[in-house]
Amino acid sequence: MAVSLAPDAQALLALLAQGPELSFRGMSVEDARAAVGQMGASFDDAPLAGVDAADGLCAADGHAVPLRFYTPAGAVAEGPVVLFAHGGGWVTGDLDSHDSFCRFLATHAGLRVASVDYRRSPEAVFPAALNDMRTAARWVASGLSPLGRADGLVLAGDSAGGGLAAALGARGKADGLDLRALLLLYPVLDLSRRAPSYAAFAEGHLLTADDMAYFIASYAPDPGRRSDPDCSPLLGVAAASLPPVVVLTCSHDVLRDEGRAYVEACRAAGVVVRHVEAAGHVHGIATLRKVIPSGIPHLERAIGELREIST
Repeated sequence: MAVSLAPDAQALLALLAQGPELSFRGMSVEDARAAVGQMGASFDDAPLAGVDAADGLCAADGHAVPLRFYTPAGAVAEGPVVLFAHGGGWVTGDLDSHDSFCRFLATHAGLRVASVDYRRSPEAVFPAALNDMRTAARWVASGLSPLGRADGLVLAGDSAGGGLAAALGARGKADGLDLRALLLLYPVLDLSRRAPSYAAFAEGHLLTADDMAYFIASYAPDPGRRSDPDCSPLLGVAAASLPPVVVLTCSHDVLRDEGRAYVEACRAAGVVVRHVEAAGHVHGIATLRKVIPSGIPHLERAIGELREIST
């Protein structure tokens, strides 16, 4: 049975439809990044109080990776740390665009969070972002970051960041990381093909199929590399050594079906997996909490599932 859009999600889409048609493909990279920043400022909740935040840098090969560290009130100093990768199609998004959500995540998970400002495309294509995530993971896991001791890592991310978390999670054991869980929010998991949800929600549901084509071409311009499991983690689940996973999908999202397929692949591989589907919702609810408050309980449920499987 078809699921209807939540009223507040429908209201947002109607509001956006009244304005000029926006296409990432038709913008400069600078304008696209500015548009995403403006959307976050207008549509996302104000940052929660009671979370300490500080910025830092992690040394990588020939460059530095910026991070932002969050410590919620009552967080256990010796507990695991959440390493978070922001969404934005590998092209947009940064520490500021996901600052409010990282505070929300830290508060509801009761865990410290390290948000990574990985290199973005098209200036740095695959696998630059994943390499930065790996460097940051090793640094935070070492206990040398401003957060101090990390009793294991939780890898988390939304959209493109969810795909980075999934790819890093598949390699975690080989990289010597003590991974407790993955939290993947409407993740990008397969760049090699288009699942049926691409056609079902190609236009008019915030993230369009054309937007995704632009993002994928920017991040992985060589089509031959898009089937690499580091680029498309769905294709490597059977051979991966994954920790427990929580996946949140949105019912009206071009990425819905690859998220569902990842859940099924995890189950087939014997991976502990929890699936939360935000019925009636579009892509991006983590950073749309002000205008789509009905998405918040789904996010809280996914974080609650994370708390259960990561302890």
